[in-house]
Amino acid sequence: MSTLALRPWTDLVKLHPDVEEGALTEAVFAIDLGAIASGDHNVPVVNRDPEAFFRATYLTSDLRKLLDEVLASLAGKSGYNRVLKLRTPFGGGKSHTLASLLHAARKREALDIIPEGKGFARPKNVAVAVFDGEKFDARNGKELDGGRTIRTMWGWLAWQIDPERAFPIVAQHDEDRVSPGGDVIRDVLTKGSGGRPVLLLLDEVLKYMERAAAVAVLDSTLQRQAKDFFQNLTVEVSGSTNAALVYSLTWSAREALGNVSLLAEIDKLAARVDQLREPVTGDEVLPILQRRLLDAIPDLATATDVATSYQEVVTGVRKAYAETPAERLQAEEEGRLLRDRMRSAYPFHPALIDVMRERWTAVDAFQRTRGVLRFLASCMHSLKRNGGAQPLLGPGDVPIKDVDVRVKMLKELGVQNDYDPVITADIDGPNARAKRIDERMAREDPALAGVKPATRIATAILLYSFGGLRREGAGEAETLPPGVTESELLAACVSPGLDNITATAVLSELRNACLYLHYDGVRYCFKKDPNVTKLIEDAEQAITREEAQSKGRGSVRDKIKGMLDARLAGHHAAIVWPVKSQDIPDEDPRFLVAYLPLEFAGECKADQESQAKELLAKFGDRPRRFRNGLGLAIPNKKQIEALRRAVRYLLAIEQVDAKKQQLRLTKDQLDQLKERKRTEEAAAESCFRDLYAAVWLPRVEGGEIDIERVERGGRPLQAAGIQQRIMELLTSVGTPRVYGSVTPRKIAERVKLGESTTSGESPILGIKASDVLESFFRDIAPPRLESSSVLGKGIARGVTEGIFAYTSGLQPALGPDGKFQIARDKVVIGRTLAEDEVDFESGFIMAPSAVPEVAAAQGSVPAGPGVPTPGPGTPVQPGVPDSASPTTPSKPADDRQSIVRLKFKATRDQIHRAFLAIANLAGKSDEGKVTMNVEGTSTDGFDPSWLRNAVEEPLNEADIERMVGE
Repeated sequence: MSTLALRPWTDLVKLHPDVEEGALTEAVFAIDLGAIASGDHNVPVVNRDPEAFFRATYLTSDLRKLLDEVLASLAGKSGYNRVLKLRTPFGGGKSHTLASLLHAARKREALDIIPEGKGFARPKNVAVAVFDGEKFDARNGKELDGGRTIRTMWGWLAWQIDPERAFPIVAQHDEDRVSPGGDVIRDVLTKGSGGRPVLLLLDEVLKYMERAAAVAVLDSTLQRQAKDFFQNLTVEVSGSTNAALVYSLTWSAREALGNVSLLAEIDKLAARVDQLREPVTGDEVLPILQRRLLDAIPDLATATDVATSYQEVVTGVRKAYAETPAERLQAEEEGRLLRDRMRSAYPFHPALIDVMRERWTAVDAFQRTRGVLRFLASCMHSLKRNGGAQPLLGPGDVPIKDVDVRVKMLKELGVQNDYDPVITADIDGPNARAKRIDERMAREDPALAGVKPATRIATAILLYSFGGLRREGAGEAETLPPGVTESELLAACVSPGLDNITATAVLSELRNACLYLHYDGVRYCFKKDPNVTKLIEDAEQAITREEAQSKGRGSVRDKIKGMLDARLAGHHAAIVWPVKSQDIPDEDPRFLVAYLPLEFAGECKADQESQAKELLAKFGDRPRRFRNGLGLAIPNKKQIEALRRAVRYLLAIEQVDAKKQQLRLTKDQLDQLKERKRTEEAAAESCFRDLYAAVWLPRVEGGEIDIERVERGGRPLQAAGIQQRIMELLTSVGTPRVYGSVTPRKIAERVKLGESTTSGESPILGIKASDVLESFFRDIAPPRLESSSVLGKGIARGVTEGIFAYTSGLQPALGPDGKFQIARDKVVIGRTLAEDEVDFESGFIMAPSAVPEVAAAQGSVPAGPGVPTPGPGTPVQPGVPDSASPTTPSKPADDRQSIVRLKFKATRDQIHRAFLAIANLAGKSDEGKVTMNVEGTSTDGFDPSWLRNAVEEPLNEADIERMVGE
């Protein structure tokens, strides 16, 4: 079947006779469980007759499981849950589920009419007792035909089990309204039933408990007695051999009549023995709709042809929005999933079902399954009778012009006539904006006359304007605002007869023309109040023209720079939008981040690299001094246009707000203006978060300045601020490029303290602190440090640990004995040196071997043979005895190992998981240390730069000294 040959679904689908005739009454959908149990002839046959009922019932997976558990329990089989709780949203299939259990227990053979019902257990002669908490009166009870009055829940259940055997057991308890104990309840279930299986169905328990609180019983209340009975009942049924109890509670506090604590208390009473079941989940609602509304399952080939045609169009839309190959592949995969859903849902568009199931359920008045059935039945009846159907029934194909459909929809959503002005003015009135657009487009392209694209899109937006999607990861009550995004809307409305380009153009016209259509920059939504969109759009278009005339150098750019300045205020290491190299300071040794202007993203690659190298290498006409302390934050081209758009609208909103008295804006319109401003501010903030996601650093390649690119990629950043995110990228994501600390050994290694620079030369025994500072911030090599204070802390630590010595003042000369000629008391080594004592102007660092000897004091006793004198660089360890004699370790017990050796191969993830075990071993080892031999092999060889940055630098930062020869 080609796309041009697709026929309306009304030509290919056979409706249920009652749907086609419009004869479905409220009673067909609103099941009265008590009336069914009593055999009331006013109940429609489809609900009252077991075979007719199961013929119209689709057994969902949970309903099948529920039937299996209950029937097996009634048949005396062990290992099944006997107390089951139904928690469903209002109208979520709960009554239908209870009716299924009622019919299956009373007439098991009726289930055999459907193939999937034949395999369940077959209990015989089941006593079924139904308690409808909505109908049973707490104060007056239930009056029977003979004049007897049953006063309590336990009395009514016992009467239904057996009025002659079961009821007398609790008759006095019923009369006194005092809850029977567990032994009495057990007698009712066993002796009272004469050994028959017993099925107890309790519906709307919460409503009965709420009313029972107002009935006094001696010093108690009927509610307290009923709760006691309910808890005892669940315990006794749970321990029985052939009884089952299924009861229902509302799904959430929103539906609990405001009594959240009572709902929680009832829920807790049976929590020890019950199991939760939800009758309808996910796409199981689709076959339910087909079974209830159609006379026969649609032809699979027809459904496949229609679904494939729609899939091709919708996938094209999604691929048009895709920016990367991965996103295009995802669009194709989503298209295949949509095709399968469309085939299962035919003749319904899945988007229509999703609107009602995922969004309208957030509306208090909407009943999930029951409301969907009622609304769809009226739509199908109208389209069958009046024509105008498309190949699928989607959100845009709902016949809003039919008064009966409109009334049913608005009634289901609890808004009644509130939206009549919206529909009349913008969607389907005699002079509606959507209708005028459709008429003009039909004149330009007659093929669109039957499609009515503006009416279709406006109708779809109206359906998306109620309720809201549940916020991901949030609670049940937290939903996103009503409305629909452009991509969601197009996916729901495009079809073989309406392409993406036309639909997008129509949507733009609707946004400008409609009086009640609100657009907050993200979602489209019809509201009862007129909008200020047109005023904002006109101002935004004027700003866009000004921006084009100024070639991107106008008010929008100024506004963005001001917003960026505000977000980076207080960060002295951040330089905003430097134009030339002199705009980036070169006086202080600290790591700076220069945020390049937005225009940089539009340059070609060669120009970008040329400009970047100029900024990194020079300060005006001279070479940059602190080249190792600079990074360039690169603007993300994908975020720039979205940011400009948000800022244009912010400027437009400011202009409209400035003219509010002249325009005579109402309070509601001013509120809408504020709401739109908040939306655009949030959009701009989101763009700013990801505006700079890469940093370019200088590196030396072949003796020339080159660029090292550090990009976030798909790695998430936790920080919120712009500067904080950039520093997180440089310090914490992947291999660190900038460090907030440096080890003393790394300092000594960097300046080659104690090493010879060339073969045959004397080793470097001392160096000025200023030269150390220059080495870290001038020479392009890792590690880069955040500031000079980081280096100061490292030097102070090195002096304290005796790795090198420190003095200040005039630079000392090196004597012929290899010692610096300076008074020993002016040299600090092996004792605490405060960070602020390190002076980078006059400080001098020397190797421990070059520290002058301490002169022996008069009268001192020379050290005896074999007792070493503490020399320079040997810090005194508190608690260590002054003896040179080695301490002999005690011998471990016979059953304890003194040495543990482990050798294994491990992946990256396994090493992470094994870390705790190794740390535990180190904690119990001598000196709190273990010796580790690590060997990694690579056929292609390890890149030296990567090895240095990813392995050696982190080890140095952890202050791990590799052993000689390793």
